[in-house]
Amino acid sequence: MSPEQVARDQRARLLAAVPAVVAERGYEATSVADIVKAAAVSRTAFYKSFSDKRDCVATAHEVGHERLFEVLTQPCEEGTMLGERVELSLAAALDALAADPALARLLFIEAPSAGEGIALRYHEWLKRYGTLLRAAPSDIPPISNPAPEVEQVIVGGIASRIASEVLQGRGPQLRDLTSPFVEYILAFYRPGEPGPKDGEVVAFEAEQTSAPYAEGRRKRAGA
Repeated sequence: MSPEQVARDQRARLLAAVPAVVAERGYEATSVADIVKAAAVSRTAFYKSFSDKRDCVATAHEVGHERLFEVLTQPCEEGTMLGERVELSLAAALDALAADPALARLLFIEAPSAGEGIALRYHEWLKRYGTLLRAAPSDIPPISNPAPEVEQVIVGGIASRIASEVLQGRGPQLRDLTSPFVEYILAFYRPGEPGPKDGEVVAFEAEQTSAPYAEGRRKRAGA
């Protein structure tokens, strides 16, 4: 391989190693040494691609969300009715996350507490996922869509539940959440009338998600 091909391969291996390393050790405890060991590349190769650990993890976070967004988008373009579009997209995304629980942990558990820059990008990604809610309906008028300010609330509820499931060791079973997620999302659409009124937010099992999520954070902080 040419030097450029070697560099691309090493960079790809480093990024591929990040989710498993961070899932095992947590963001704060993860070191450059951990990442290069898992990727089987040298520290010199690491610093040719990334300035530091944060840069590498931030890039892996971006790559992970880009792939997940693509997975969500493709089925969304195939379905015809709103319910079908939402179900196809969610099932595809949950399948992808269930197949890689370490990536799910990086995207929805570690990233929000991995420093201001990565946390900001995490919330920007939630906003971007929210825009898919506008693309999903093809059989109802736009006025029936959730208000733009509600989109991130919807996505935030889903992200919180995914984090809770992964923290409880149920990452491989994420596909089981497809039906409740579809019901949750469709509750915000009102065919023939505007979306939820100001101040009306559908509760999404907050009691079940908050405690495990907070406990995971406390354990990580004490590590």
